[in-house]
Amino acid sequence: MRMLLALLICLTLTACVQSPTRNTQVVDDRPGIAFELPSVASEYYELRIDGVSYGYVGQYQAGENLLKIIDGTHQVELLSDGKVVFQQKIYLGAGVNRVLKVGPHD
Repeated sequence: MRMLLALLICLTLTACVQSPTRNTQVVDDRPGIAFELPSVASEYYELRIDGVSYGYVGQYQAGENLLKIIDGTHQVELLSDGKVVFQQKIYLGAGVNRVLKVGPHD
């Protein structure tokens, strides 16, 4: 009986102990790029950054979605039917978001 009582007290005391907790946050400070487009047709331009295709530029419109890339200097190109209609060399530092305004090329 005494052993059972001691065991019950030990279980009650250990149930009251709070385990240490840790809160970890990851900050994404990669730069982002978005585009202001002149027309609906320009949303279907192919986006290439440093020769790598990122799909249609319409996915990355200003105020809607940012394309996160690594910081540094990048060659940004928009292609329509395989022809370059916009190109610009930009530098993006850590944590910087930039909106590129694309002129009318339709």
